[in-house]
Amino acid sequence: MNIKSFFEAQRERNKQIIIDNSLSEYKIWARKHLELHTKISHLADETKCYKYWISEDEILNNSALFEKYLDCFALIITVGIDKKYDAVEEIAIKPNDYCLSDQFLNLFIDLNDLIISPSEDHYITLIEDFISLGITLGYSVTQIEESF
Repeated sequence: MNIKSFFEAQRERNKQIIIDNSLSEYKIWARKHLELHTKISHLADETKCYKYWISEDEILNNSALFEKYLDCFALIITVGIDKKYDAVEEIAIKPNDYCLSDQFLNLFIDLNDLIISPSEDHYITLIEDFISLGITLGYSVTQIEESF
């Protein structure tokens, strides 16, 4: 999957954001990573994949779920832009057999790896796993590309 267009589109959107200049570069970095943790948590909450008890089935709001997915993806792309990982052009599509809860746990591990040991390889893994999550949620690559 070619992701160059995601970086270009997100760069344009990021120009509209007014950054608090009183914050140090580190504080902005830390807050963006905390924001990403929070948004991934909200996405997981929307799926209810963490439930281990029996209750009446809740109907998923697919529209809200997709919006949260795209919001998380935009922030992941922004983190890549900030860390100068935006030269990455191709991402391997890796559908997998993991359940949703495992996929979300893997995303938290990916994000923590990126924080503890920042590298382009860790960033690519995060994107690959996030796109894989989207496929598991039923989104096609084309749908993600067109909606982003």
